[in-house]
Amino acid sequence: MASIIKGIKAAFGDVEMTPYKVLVERGGYEERRYPAKKWVCTSSKGTEYNELVSPMFRKLFNYISGRNEPNIRIDMTSPVTTFVEPGPGPTCQSTFTMGFLIPEEHQEDPPPSGDNTIFFESRPEMVVLTRRFGGYASDEAIIKEAKELAEEIQAQNEPGVNYEQYYIAGYDPPFKLFGRRNEIWFVKTPSQDANEADSSEQMEIMSIGSKDVIKNGAVVADSVQNKVEEALGHQIDEKIGEE
Repeated sequence: MASIIKGIKAAFGDVEMTPYKVLVERGGYEERRYPAKKWVCTSSKGTEYNELVSPMFRKLFNYISGRNEPNIRIDMTSPVTTFVEPGPGPTCQSTFTMGFLIPEEHQEDPPPSGDNTIFFESRPEMVVLTRRFGGYASDEAIIKEAKELAEEIQAQNEPGVNYEQYYIAGYDPPFKLFGRRNEIWFVKTPSQDANEADSSEQMEIMSIGSKDVIKNGAVVADSVQNKVEEALGHQIDEKIGEE
């Protein structure tokens, strides 16, 4: 009975969500921090996201539906993310890696998969810049949104943003027609200076009576690369420039 109720809730999008904290809102986008988590993933290569999304989703859904070595059902989570590594040109294949967040109860020890095309990814804590867009995430909608979001971020002179790859995040089941939530995530990366400062950061301990006061040094990221990846630009020119 409990599994049936969970299935009904999942069908309507009532599932465990990937936690995050909004650090700041600037312009029309948010800066968020996501904690380190494990994800179950599969990858595919192609020129169009829409041709690959269903096969990748089905493979991961089969895994959480019991096609794993313990043959147990795992709860659905949200969002479904796809990491996009664009090819060097509009006719070249890109690499798409779809991931489901492993639910909290299985985070420490995810059930193994007998499928060698399914793997686990331990994502470190990351900061992303994002905003929401509605409708269905077609290739055209994704390219348009990525272009507009990149331009908006650049207009704010945001430092340390990786435009070379990005995530597509989808939150809703396919039969939901209205109020759909999709996002593009650009990862904000620290500069080399910030990495060096972080690795050499010292903790100062001052003894006051029987108590210790710990002060952590602050690390401020300097400005780094601020360019839109060439492959994404090719895709934008081809898809948007034709309009």
